Amino acid sequence: MNELVEFLMFKDYFSQLSMLLVSISYIVAVYSMLTSAKKRRLKRKEKFIETFIRGLSENTIENYDDLLNVYSGVTQLSVEDLTNKQIMNKWLREVLSKLVNRDIGKDLDNNQLLEIKNKITIYIKANESAFPFTDLPETERNIINDITSYNKLGERDSVDRKINELSSVIITRYELQKKIERLNKWSIPIAIVGLILTVIFGVLPIFIR
Repeated sequence: MNELVEFLMFKDYFSQLSMLLVSISYIVAVYSMLTSAKKRRLKRKEKFIETFIRGLSENTIENYDDLLNVYSGVTQLSVEDLTNKQIMNKWLREVLSKLVNRDIGKDLDNNQLLEIKNKITIYIKANESAFPFTDLPETERNIINDITSYNKLGERDSVDRKINELSSVIITRYELQKKIERLNKWSIPIAIVGLILTVIFGVLPIFIR
């Protein structure tokens, strides 16, 4: 009888320990996946900036089409798939900032720096002209595009309706952002406490047998 009880207790301890190991493995796997994805994004951005600056310096990037081809090559997207240039504009503005602060292009003289800065500004404007409001989220971008179209057609009622719709979207997004910020404030501490308690209650029975 005692042997059966001990066997059941050992089986229960082993089950708890297995669940603990699975939980830890899952957390490690998720963290590793997120870290790898972040590293890949950072690597793509650094490659784009390096290739872009070298192309401008050596005049191998001469126009907007050349810029699209470079961006397409780095992101592994075809030019036809690049309907949303939000990331590219973000990278271009980061290049501008790094150039002004001399974080990159340290071997460029002032004339070269000014020429490249002007080219980047032109590319950003060209990108925004080809794809208006590209830095906005898709919902807001579509609504503003509709407002622009209705305004050109003189459809005032439709413009007013879309403005109200945009206002609702902005309010909803703001409230959602605040909610996420409140959740994030406590999610990490709660997760840490949960992991610690899982470890304690998973290991403790082993030592109090």
